[in-house]
Amino acid sequence: MKKLLCSLFVLVTCQLAQAQITETMKLVDSTTPFKPINGAITRGSLIKTSNFHYYEINDKVNQKFNNGQPQLLVYQDGKKFKIKIEGIEKLLTCNKVQEVIESNIDGDFKGWDGSTSFKLVNQQIWKQDNPTSTVFANMYRPAVLIYLSSEGYKLKIEGLNEDPILVKKVQ
Repeated sequence: MKKLLCSLFVLVTCQLAQAQITETMKLVDSTTPFKPINGAITRGSLIKTSNFHYYEINDKVNQKFNNGQPQLLVYQDGKKFKIKIEGIEKLLTCNKVQEVIESNIDGDFKGWDGSTSFKLVNQQIWKQDNPTSTVFANMYRPAVLIYLSSEGYKLKIEGLNEDPILVKKVQ
């Protein structure tokens, strides 16, 4: 009985997703996350796929995953993108992120205070572009992602449960 109910749930979920897909939408990516999703997918979340593409979630959503490797289906409708994440009922609007820099902080990372500069191991230096609240951390050479969003360049520190911050390149 349990298996029958699970199968029925999956079938209904797939039909709901199909109802959201229009004739003008084209499937452009069918993949899984590059690494398991730990924690919540929220607005602003950046997902790296197994195909090494990045997508930034634009919709309000708060779905938790623990070691999740959900199936991802990405659709394009003109210049707009939508992503179907297994386990989330609706299609989510997203941006395909073109410019992504993956590096590490050079040395100790203590957090930021609104005007912090970030020296990376690739010799680039980035500075906060918009004052935010102070964040304290104590990490050594944490991985960082810097990517171009619709708001400007954003910096995300891996392992730090904070929203990405706006930055600008100094050198």
